[in-house]
Amino acid sequence: MQGNAFGEGSSVNYIGQQIVVKLLQNDTSALPPDVQRARGRTNVVGAIGASEVREAMAAWRPETSVPATVSFAQLVTWQRELALDTQSGDATGRMACAVAGLMECAVTTEFLAEMFPGVLTSERLRTAARLAGLPAGVLAADPLQDVLEYAVFEAQPYAAAPGAVLARIVAALAFLAGTDRADTRLAQWAIGRGLLVQLGDALTEFARPTPALRLVISLADVREGGWGDAEYWLTRDGAVIKTGEPFPLAHERARLVAAIKTALAWARKNLGEGETLNHVDIAAPVSLLTDLMSGTWALEDESVGVFTLGARHSLLMRWSGRLGPDPAVPCVTDIAEINDAARKALQEMSDCTEPVIWLDPGLFLPGAEENLLHQLATGRMGAAVGFDERTDLARALTTLLPYAPIVVWPRPGASAPDVAFRTRVRTYWHRQPQDFADAYRKHRTDHVPDQCLCDLHAVSHDKTWLDFCQLITNRTVAAPEEKL
Repeated sequence: MQGNAFGEGSSVNYIGQQIVVKLLQNDTSALPPDVQRARGRTNVVGAIGASEVREAMAAWRPETSVPATVSFAQLVTWQRELALDTQSGDATGRMACAVAGLMECAVTTEFLAEMFPGVLTSERLRTAARLAGLPAGVLAADPLQDVLEYAVFEAQPYAAAPGAVLARIVAALAFLAGTDRADTRLAQWAIGRGLLVQLGDALTEFARPTPALRLVISLADVREGGWGDAEYWLTRDGAVIKTGEPFPLAHERARLVAAIKTALAWARKNLGEGETLNHVDIAAPVSLLTDLMSGTWALEDESVGVFTLGARHSLLMRWSGRLGPDPAVPCVTDIAEINDAARKALQEMSDCTEPVIWLDPGLFLPGAEENLLHQLATGRMGAAVGFDERTDLARALTTLLPYAPIVVWPRPGASAPDVAFRTRVRTYWHRQPQDFADAYRKHRTDHVPDQCLCDLHAVSHDKTWLDFCQLITNRTVAAPEEKL
């Protein structure tokens, strides 16, 4: 069984060994109901599985062809022949893995059909695939078969327990169905495959609430070389619960840090009993974003008291141009238009196999930029666009932010966005934006090299932020009453 979430390719061992052992025994009366149902299926192989078993068979028995349809009984026959095969080696091992993987997909299909009869829709499977970290493009003619085979044969990390991604799919469907995690059927499925911990971890991850309480600091009016008013709010789920008094602020590093300290102190005084403030959103125009995210001002490392800002808070950077006009981007005059387009782009993102479109630096040159702008204006770039460190940051942000709700690039000092970098971003994309921000805060003490998200910069605008923008942009100021 070949496949790895990071693209290296690796062999993995049997999944569901107990099932294989029971099938090799003559007495099948003790087989679980889902295995009994799978045994009656005349075709248990989808497009991905067919390709896998053909390649495995070509190495194991080159003279034998794989039939167009493969029954579960045929898998059992091959399994028994493999058990008697005295030849050891990569070819035998790969065929054994392919057969065991296809058996597992067939049995898990029956388990899921029985467990979630009203949940297995294409849209629900697409959502489950996204939660599990699989690209939405895996769903084709047979959505359930496609997603299970992709999890088993294509997305299995070499360092994880065999079936770990399959456990994430089952957990995602259980989460979407609102199934009690203590349901004994889930536990029995996981225990039979040695995946109890992996299933539990995934259920915990999916059930983790989105951070609701946030301090939002808008620096929209702070202009380069001048002054402006800083505004700040406490929000919950995109709705304002407290509003602070605006105060003047200059485009200077020390004054900006002082303003954040003031807003943090105000927020702490207005927290409810037992509440803590962990999440801070900074909305800034392009001129400030360029300073804050180019490495010139490392905002997370600035002292805001005893601790640095990033030690106790995770930061999400936003573009203030979605709250009101940004002088650096004069082409945007209708804020409602770009925010409405952002909502639609985010909704359509679930259908994209590749979440981020990475741009070559040459696209920002004068001769090519007109074509880039045309593609952006016609919606061909999607919701998330990335670029590398060779691109001028201010130019890229000015060009992309009106069109793309998510813009990403490597942090200063991070590795270039090569194939491995982009694959890692794709694999963990379902965890953006908040987990990406949390990763930077935690990376100094808990840095797992092949799972670390801390080296990605992002200006991100999710649905919650767009709800907040709509609320702010719809504010009306009543005209003062005329005195007689």
